[in-house]
Amino acid sequence: MVTVLDLRKKYLGAPACSDEDLDLVRAVRDFVDREIMPHRKDLDGGWHHDEKLAMDTIGRVHQGLVDIGVQRMFWPAAVGGLGANRVIEPLVMCEIARGDCGLATHLGIVPWTMSAFLSTGRWDLGEPLIRKLCDGSPHASCMALTEPGGGANAEDPTQHGRPIRTIARLEGDEWVINGHKIWPSSGGVSDISYLTLCTTDPEQGDDGIALIHVPPDAEGLSFSKPIEKMGMCWTDINAEIFYDDVRVPKENRLSAPGEDAPHFHDIVARGRLGTCMWAVGVAHACFEIVVDYTKEREIAGRPVRSRSLHASIIGEMAQRIDGALAFYQRVSEMQASNQFGRIGEPFMLSKCSAAQNYACDMVIWVANKAMELMGSYGYAYGYEIEKYLRDVKILQLWLGGPQRRSLDTALGYYSFEW
Repeated sequence: MVTVLDLRKKYLGAPACSDEDLDLVRAVRDFVDREIMPHRKDLDGGWHHDEKLAMDTIGRVHQGLVDIGVQRMFWPAAVGGLGANRVIEPLVMCEIARGDCGLATHLGIVPWTMSAFLSTGRWDLGEPLIRKLCDGSPHASCMALTEPGGGANAEDPTQHGRPIRTIARLEGDEWVINGHKIWPSSGGVSDISYLTLCTTDPEQGDDGIALIHVPPDAEGLSFSKPIEKMGMCWTDINAEIFYDDVRVPKENRLSAPGEDAPHFHDIVARGRLGTCMWAVGVAHACFEIVVDYTKEREIAGRPVRSRSLHASIIGEMAQRIDGALAFYQRVSEMQASNQFGRIGEPFMLSKCSAAQNYACDMVIWVANKAMELMGSYGYAYGYEIEKYLRDVKILQLWLGGPQRRSLDTALGYYSFEW
């Protein structure tokens, strides 16, 4: 069966990847096939979502991915990394998402968080964290953006940070942070960083936006119990975060007033674009399951997949998967060219938002059609389709939701304010 890796190498700019780079992706794919695919139900905690079963399985699989180099793959050799080409990062995460997109989320939050330190030029803050990531043990990081009162309002560029209610007040050489975040991945689990979106004053708009590195052991930082969810039950832990006079050094703010806002919009855009490959990975998994299943099931003595009605649905699944992959690839190439402005500016944010909406609509449609083609077996626990369908809905909802992203898509063509 043709894989995402095959498509990337043959059709989508293979010269950017060396054979050595692609060997790393193959190693991840082989690990997923060998160690994750047979244990997908256990990652969910079994039929009853058993926490111990899930955590034991996640711990074993996470350590295995660390052992083959996933956690240190893209960091420089000088800090203990493998120095791999960053162009294969989405392929690696796509392969992990093919096994479990919650696990891919848990691992993918780490480079997403670290990218903020690097893009702001804060190697002084990022280097010790990256060295820790390269120590051979599993780690987690957290991007704390969303708040209970406003939800996606914080991510709305036309509101200029005014809805943010997590306040950072400068006292001497320290920021004192008070506020409340909800839904961040690895809340209460991160041992690397809680990169926190704050405001120094909501009335200052964009000038008040502050991105502050909060160490996991900061006094005054506390967490709720994990939120019970439809999918990603244990592989991606979401919890509320409470900041009660949390004090961190002044230098933990990534940039200066007025400079954190564009970096924040870059973070959102990177997250939206990266989500596409989670969706493509899950869609490929569903596609593989249904193609195999319809080979064995028969209608009037012939395989289901050879019947024109069913074959046309499978063909459309392939078209939509390839379309989402091509959309992602095109926007990635636009970003890499540096000809269209920074990724969080309106034009590129528009493209990233549209790509995520397209990919998320695609994967939900593909998983749903896979279930339809498999009938009651697709709905049954033992065939994984129901798990993929539960897991992927959140891909569509995070980072603003589809309606917010549609608005941001429009903002790439003309401006408006509330």
